[in-house]
Amino acid sequence: MLTSLDITSLSFSFILNFALMFCFTLAEAQIKPALASSYFDAFPFERQGRLYELLGVNVYRWLLKVCGWEMVTRKANPVKRTMVALRQYERATRVSETGHTLIALIVMSVTVYVLVTYSAFDAIWLILSNLLLNIYPILVQRYNRPRLREVINTFQAMSTSRVV
Repeated sequence: MLTSLDITSLSFSFILNFALMFCFTLAEAQIKPALASSYFDAFPFERQGRLYELLGVNVYRWLLKVCGWEMVTRKANPVKRTMVALRQYERATRVSETGHTLIALIVMSVTVYVLVTYSAFDAIWLILSNLLLNIYPILVQRYNRPRLREVINTFQAMSTSRVV
């Protein structure tokens, strides 16, 4: 008999993801890593965003708006048109991507365990929750960051030209 928190259940999948998100948020707030790796720079295939658009990133972004998630995040971190705010927002994309990547790897490990121990059917909630709660958020950050950096560079060029 399966319980509601069985490793193959929907509730386990969500609790695992949100518990890991909570732990990452606490750790990041204490450690404040630089996250200055070139990994966060756009790879050539990412600059135009076409691959992410084909993978449905804009549909996912629309779903975030519809469910109210974007309103929640904008209230907590409003986007202002200042260089400081834009740089903070750009760093937030790196933090978010890092957290979702680490969580995705942990959830994938649990998923492999369930696949080996149980079955592919039993792993479905872990697979779906990881896709929706981690993989797509990573894709959104990878899609948004090159555009955000372009805005920052434009802002910087405009402020430099005014000084001269």
